Amino acid sequence: MRTIRFGAALAAVCSVYLSAQEPDKDPWPKTVEDFRTAVQTVLSDTGVPGAGLALVRMSGVEWAGGVGLADRDRKTPVTADTHFRAGSISKSFIASAIVQMYLDDEIDLDTPISEIASEIRIDNAWEPAHPVRVIHLLQHTAGFDDMHFNEMYNVADPPDMPLEDVLKINPNSRVVRWQPGTRMAYSNPGYAIAAYLIEKITGEKYEDRIAEKIFRPVGMPTSSFVLAKDDEAILAKGYRDRTGPPVPYSQIYLRPSGNLHTSALELGRWVHLLLNWGETETDLVIDPEYLSNMEHPRTTVASYAGLRTGYGSGIASTQVEGFPMLGHGGGIEGFSSLYGYSTSRDAGYVILLNSTHSPEAMRRIAKLAIRYLKADVEPPPKPKATVAAAMLRSYEGYYHDANPRNQAFAFIEWLMSGRSVTVSGDHLEVKPAFGRAVTLIPVADALFRTEDEVEASTVFADNDAGLMVMAGPSRYAERHSRWRIESVRWPVIVSAVLVLTPLLMIVVWIVHAKKAEPVGFWFLKICLLLCAIALVLPVIGVMNVADRELGTRNIWTAAMFAGSMLMPAAAILSFLFTIEAWRSDAGRWLRSYAMLVSIAALIISGYLSAWGMIAFRPWNF
Repeated sequence: MRTIRFGAALAAVCSVYLSAQEPDKDPWPKTVEDFRTAVQTVLSDTGVPGAGLALVRMSGVEWAGGVGLADRDRKTPVTADTHFRAGSISKSFIASAIVQMYLDDEIDLDTPISEIASEIRIDNAWEPAHPVRVIHLLQHTAGFDDMHFNEMYNVADPPDMPLEDVLKINPNSRVVRWQPGTRMAYSNPGYAIAAYLIEKITGEKYEDRIAEKIFRPVGMPTSSFVLAKDDEAILAKGYRDRTGPPVPYSQIYLRPSGNLHTSALELGRWVHLLLNWGETETDLVIDPEYLSNMEHPRTTVASYAGLRTGYGSGIASTQVEGFPMLGHGGGIEGFSSLYGYSTSRDAGYVILLNSTHSPEAMRRIAKLAIRYLKADVEPPPKPKATVAAAMLRSYEGYYHDANPRNQAFAFIEWLMSGRSVTVSGDHLEVKPAFGRAVTLIPVADALFRTEDEVEASTVFADNDAGLMVMAGPSRYAERHSRWRIESVRWPVIVSAVLVLTPLLMIVVWIVHAKKAEPVGFWFLKICLLLCAIALVLPVIGVMNVADRELGTRNIWTAAMFAGSMLMPAAAILSFLFTIEAWRSDAGRWLRSYAMLVSIAALIISGYLSAWGMIAFRPWNF
């Protein structure tokens, strides 16, 4: 897809902290003005129009302001009060509202959803022994799929459509795919259910509850989950590339998961609250003890085994410039956002961008903020433990990912994921199926970190079935015999390459058409070409469809559907015509080539069928 899908913030934005590959060319700002100048350089380098920024310390918001443009056409500058769509940062406020209710004895976080809201359909094969609980919604451990295409952008219904009706649009995203409370897989629908629980229990709209209980005491009077027409006057324009026009202000269905709009100044006040353990000068907004609980995962195999980094309840952990950080990111069409604060509670920042095309800009600005805020502070030491060689060898093996975020793309993720773990001296070496090897340094017997990290990010543990698992903040990989995976992976990958070759061979066939007369076996050749077209059509559709159009009928979603239907039909016809060509004494080369391609197409068809991708209708997904 051309844009960052709504709700992809955690995967897309948090990774920008960690993944610098290009040489570091950014300065170490000494003053706020140095910081602003450096940010302007980043915006110029990356083509991002503007940024709303806040630098926060425990004593308050040190500085909030803007760099660049809120509107390219009108040359409107970004200010501290310019609003941006904050995307999935919304989840921090939904989770905080639920936690407030817990502290007021209005809800128990371990209560099954079926006991509170049985009218919300959840298809859980592990019920009743392992129900989906409230805490699972907040920590993305319910086992749900991420939002399906037709529950993403609201193109026809009222913008304030009741949440109960929203949750009826596509209950299939709430089919539980594994035992709840074992694996983390980012899921926007879970937060829509959480907001519905707020409304059902309190009798208030979730946005009104948050405005009264959080925005008012924190000092965020203009922040809102309601995107009204009048708000466009204070909202920056959002963009998806360096030079194109602004994107439209699209309404979304799962509003609690991503509809927040706010300014750098007001979100900076939220960061200030978190630095001060949930307290303002006059109000206790979040109990400090439970805020600490919110900051760490506690409902995954990894957390049970002692891993404290990852996604907690609306707050996630990461690292910037060697400092452990907490916060949340967001992405919605035309906007990227991020807030972070140090685990040492001395500094934090807000970054709001009005473009989604440059993760590099977010990463670099976050580094600049920490370089300024932590100028006189040394990063914490990197822990290392000595682990017995026998213990290290017990973790060796091949681990394959088993917690896809988007089930619609799980068939691709399955092919590309997986890694081998081997012992190398006093540490582990992890060699992905595709990509560079990574060193894992022991922090404790089962806890490991990478060379650049200051906290453990990987743990090895047995799951309930006794299977060894390699788990992390968003990873859950089970140990399997590698040959079982490769015996599927490589036949499918090689088959995909073979199926594409008729796109080249058609030129040869046309050039030599006269030599092939009177019997050119054109029905066979056309069917082979159709196999290739069937593989290409969905790719063309995915690359060109806008996020807000994925759940509608249009030329690009039709291409995706047509390809998924055409592949098995063309594969079967190709195989049948190949048999006919053998009987008709076709040339040896053509017979052999056609047999290879038709079998390859049948393998692709079988693989897609196993993942439920035949006759895939995006507008119904």
